[in-house]
Amino acid sequence: MRPAPLNISKFINELTTLRFKYDFEFWAYLTARIQDKSTKRVIPFKLNKPQRKTLAKLEKMRCEGAPIRAIILKARQWGGSTLVQIYMGWIQVIHKKNWHSVIIADVEDQARNIRSMYSRFAKEYPAIFDKVEFVPFEGSAKNRMIVGRNCIVGVGSAQKPENLRSFDFAMCHLSEVGSFKTTLQRSPEDLVQSTRAAIPDVPYSLEVLESTAKGVGNFFHREWLTAIEGKSSYTPIFIPWFEIPRYQKKIRSYTQFIKDHFEDEYVLFLWGSGATLEGINWYLSFKIGKNYDDWRMNSEFPSTAQEAFSSSDMRVFSLKYVLRARMNCTAPEFIGEISAKSQKGKEAFERIEFMPNSKGALYVWSKPDKTTNVSDRYVISVDIGGRTHKADYSIIKVIDRYWMMYGGEPEVVATWRGHLDQDLVAWKAAQIAHWYNKGLLIIESNSLDKDAETEGTHFLTILDEIVLYYPNIYARTDPEKVRQGLPIKYGFQTTVSTKPMVIDILNAAIRDDAYIEKDSRACDEMDTYEIKPDGSMGAVSGCHDDIVMATAIGLWACFKYLPLPKYIGYSQSSLSKKIISEASI
Repeated sequence: MRPAPLNISKFINELTTLRFKYDFEFWAYLTARIQDKSTKRVIPFKLNKPQRKTLAKLEKMRCEGAPIRAIILKARQWGGSTLVQIYMGWIQVIHKKNWHSVIIADVEDQARNIRSMYSRFAKEYPAIFDKVEFVPFEGSAKNRMIVGRNCIVGVGSAQKPENLRSFDFAMCHLSEVGSFKTTLQRSPEDLVQSTRAAIPDVPYSLEVLESTAKGVGNFFHREWLTAIEGKSSYTPIFIPWFEIPRYQKKIRSYTQFIKDHFEDEYVLFLWGSGATLEGINWYLSFKIGKNYDDWRMNSEFPSTAQEAFSSSDMRVFSLKYVLRARMNCTAPEFIGEISAKSQKGKEAFERIEFMPNSKGALYVWSKPDKTTNVSDRYVISVDIGGRTHKADYSIIKVIDRYWMMYGGEPEVVATWRGHLDQDLVAWKAAQIAHWYNKGLLIIESNSLDKDAETEGTHFLTILDEIVLYYPNIYARTDPEKVRQGLPIKYGFQTTVSTKPMVIDILNAAIRDDAYIEKDSRACDEMDTYEIKPDGSMGAVSGCHDDIVMATAIGLWACFKYLPLPKYIGYSQSSLSKKIISEASI
């Protein structure tokens, strides 16, 4: 009996249909149609670079069987909403029945515009693979259904969230969340909280928040920071302008272009970040053509997430300086906590050691050098925050001044950042200072001072307790007044005069490359540190400046308070040999 003739077309169709389940990009190109932004023609949906980058993050979660949760910070015009919407359509058409979805924008018309992509997708879906009918659901103007899949696709708005309360959906696409407004009656938090409660934490469930940045301190910015810090289940995805294919401009002479522009630090930064020469040419030409200043370009066409969230042109630290400081930032060599026999008292300085812990709050780039005896080498500066997770962070920052002996720069070697009772933070700082060769401990004491400002009265403070066991603590009292009998006041006090002073020192240090920053979180805070309308300085709403203050106080001690470090216990001949040896390194 002869075998039946092979039906090649049927075999290919079945193989293609099978591949649809595993290869979104393959399915999208063969079945989905979109309108090209430049030519306005309807073309196959061929993913570009930022879309593939985003898809990889979404697919990682799906393939791991995890709920799909992402927050996308984007530059303009790369098709992020299109990708999310068609990806949701893939799940509904290929993978899941009864898997309802909703699109939420600031106003309902914006959500309808996004859903129109789905309407085109259904209309253009090739009949050879299947037929996708997209019809009104039970006569509703807002909700539509995919026939045969029983999947409802609804729309909603941040301005009228009450329409969403009874909606049973498994996927939610929130578009331009940065535009969602807070009023007396409603807030973005309330809306997103209700959608999160409705979406089950199961495989193939999806929630994507996407937006261009709309300033800082708003709901989207807070959600982004939470995701970046790993404190939410949302995967942060940033799309810089130079990854978007349309932002390119031809160059007549590459040699001349490089000669004209590659002495500019920001151009070098863009090149090092992955921008092409054609992309840089577009950026510079667009900036001149639109008469945009740096802040406007950062806001509209960000190269980094920090640029995207530039709140205003009133930033204290120049973006150019901060970008240069970031070049030295690296992941810590060690993460853990400091451990001792006790948290407080004399025993707090017994059996001090570093305990590795991947979830620890102490980041260490260089452990203390126990091989040389150098005076005034380490500065341990502290900014004390609060105990709860909603309070400011407490920061303990360690700066190594060793290379200042040879005309070099002080270097950050450790940072502790966390929430703890204020007295325990002070004791922990003293333990870290003891570990770092008994370095100078300088604590910003505004939150610790309990001195009554009345003559002859002095209450015991935390630092007065610690100094009994750890004497190398900065005291702000004038030595002459101490000799006259006035009590010693320990700790650095931040005032309307001392705060600008230390911030100016930090600003000059990053401008002149006068210190080496290793902690990228310090640069993050510099990017959101601004001059307020009343002339004061501080973090923008929703951000922190704790590391900035600890760094500024530490550098003040490095440059303005302590003498240069020097070797102790070396003869002149052995010291000369050591200096020559280290200089050769």
